[in-house]
Amino acid sequence: MSTKTQTVHITSTGIRKILDKYTPERAISEFIWNGFDANATEVHLDFIIGSVEFDTIESLTISDNGHGICYEELSDHFQKFYESPKLRESSQTNYYIRGKNGYGRLTFFKFARFAEWQTVYQKDKNNYSYNIKISSENLRSFNTTEPEQTEQNVGTKVVFKEIHGLSQNYIEKKVKPFLEAEFAWFLELKDEFKIFVNGVELKYSNLIADLENFEKIIEDKEGNNINFKCKYLRWTKRLNTEFSCFYFLNENLELRSIKTTLFNNKGDGFWHTIVIVNDFFDEFILENYDDNEKTLKLFDDNNDRYIYSELLDKLNAYLKIKRKPFLKIQANKLIKKYEEEDVFPNFSNNSWDKIRKDKLEELVKGVYELEPAIFTNLNKEQKKIFLELLNLLLDNEEKDSLIKIIDAVVNLKKEEREEFAKILDYTRLSYVLNTINLIKDRIQTLENLKQIVFNHELRANERDHLQQFIEKHYWIFGEEYRMVCAEEIKFEEALRKYIYILRGVDEKTIIEHSDKNKEMDLFLAGTDFRDGKPHNLVIEIKNPTRVKKLGHKELGQIKQYIDVILKQDKFNDSNEFWSFYLIGQDYDDIIKNDIRNPDTGLLRDTNNHRLYVKKWSEIINDVERRLRYLLEKLKIERKQLSESSNLDEIIDEISNNSAVL
Repeated sequence: MSTKTQTVHITSTGIRKILDKYTPERAISEFIWNGFDANATEVHLDFIIGSVEFDTIESLTISDNGHGICYEELSDHFQKFYESPKLRESSQTNYYIRGKNGYGRLTFFKFARFAEWQTVYQKDKNNYSYNIKISSENLRSFNTTEPEQTEQNVGTKVVFKEIHGLSQNYIEKKVKPFLEAEFAWFLELKDEFKIFVNGVELKYSNLIADLENFEKIIEDKEGNNINFKCKYLRWTKRLNTEFSCFYFLNENLELRSIKTTLFNNKGDGFWHTIVIVNDFFDEFILENYDDNEKTLKLFDDNNDRYIYSELLDKLNAYLKIKRKPFLKIQANKLIKKYEEEDVFPNFSNNSWDKIRKDKLEELVKGVYELEPAIFTNLNKEQKKIFLELLNLLLDNEEKDSLIKIIDAVVNLKKEEREEFAKILDYTRLSYVLNTINLIKDRIQTLENLKQIVFNHELRANERDHLQQFIEKHYWIFGEEYRMVCAEEIKFEEALRKYIYILRGVDEKTIIEHSDKNKEMDLFLAGTDFRDGKPHNLVIEIKNPTRVKKLGHKELGQIKQYIDVILKQDKFNDSNEFWSFYLIGQDYDDIIKNDIRNPDTGLLRDTNNHRLYVKKWSEIINDVERRLRYLLEKLKIERKQLSESSNLDEIIDEISNNSAVL
């Protein structure tokens, strides 16, 4: 069999430079595409293992049952780089042609030294076979044999030798997953399209997250109904370089056209495909072909153009519906991811901040579901800034400014701007309503506290009623605090809990003090917002029913607590500050005369602690002043808020309202 040498119209170095970014798996996919470009229905990838011990591949072949490579057209197929006869042939026949650039055949140098094409084609009702050989050392030259008549079936087999960069493990872990993602959409077009790897059919069901068959009926201008059979697929990941597209097929399942959907590049991971089948698409008229998709003149008939436009509208509307629940799931994942990255603004554990945090999360979800692209490609600092911006929105009326900022980033459509405005309004309203409900409960709680401390007919006692109330509603003393311990906790256990809260260390502590077995009514720990240092509260409460006036005995009790705490090295860090409160119905003249500041009840002021003596009326009035602006806005009649008539109802009521921490 005689051979002839021919050359490609580019240097070998130039070819390598252009194809340098190809990986072995992508190069293999080019040869498989060449098979399907040649109208094959099956492509086989087979390899022979060289050494099991060293996991090497001896040889690899890719064969198909396509129409082969016509010898008389060989110069068009192999000599012209960046040009392929497929490009010209596809204008009226094959709409899924991938090998239009004419260089896929040369990518083999990424995984083999030699490639040999053994091809059979038909001419004048006879089949002819011949071979083509190329060495990776000289990609611009190829040797061919003369064609000979044969009884073999048409098709092409490419044999690759002196394999490098491939192993059985690489094929399993890299090549097969790549081929699944490369060809999944294509294999869905027609059941007879198949790829086999060493005789085993390539499966891609692991890439299908959702699948639905449905129909769309379009009524034309003349009142006739056209039924389009459709298949929707959502993928678990992007299919390599493939966009999310509509694939239009005729009843013979021949691909007539491809068009991208409206939901590409949205930053949401909503990768999808819709296959639409009807002979209606045979009316497509092709004008030319570019790098991405065919340019269509569409239809000569106005009625056909109308049907096509209506169909696209319905298909995109269908995708919008399918996308909504997907975005909700993704939005929840985003919140979880942002929490793990610690990019949310800092919120305390108090009820106010819990509402603000919940509403900020709702707003983030709403914005994401509207336009996920806003959240893509943000670094950690940008995420923090954007979330702070959204958080500020919950506290002011800058809705229009935020919409302008978002619009400048992603260019929102009119309907998207309107939807975004609704999301912002809803979140703000929801935030306000939740806050109002909390304020109502807190106002009711204050009324209940008044009943416990001022209505002596109820005979409330300190342990069962007042102490229980204060433990549930310690927000009265400040939103920034958290409870360390309450009644019945000795000082050693209180110190252990405090150290754990402050430093995250759980260690047994020993206190050497005669009063170490005393019990504080309430021990709270927090952070001073002004300097960020730990600020702790110790509160001793007295029941007005039993103790009418605070005196030397009660004051001595809180001073004992001060002495125990400040004599412990682990309690008296110079960076920590302590406030001690003694609270009762009234105090005697001795205490009154010793108070340094009547407005605050300050009795002692040192570099690391202060001591206050306060009346219950002063505590309640202080809280009411903190809520006054809301009380005035809500115009709530405070006396009407508490509907309870007896002590048990009051205790039950305060245990179940939203003011409980």
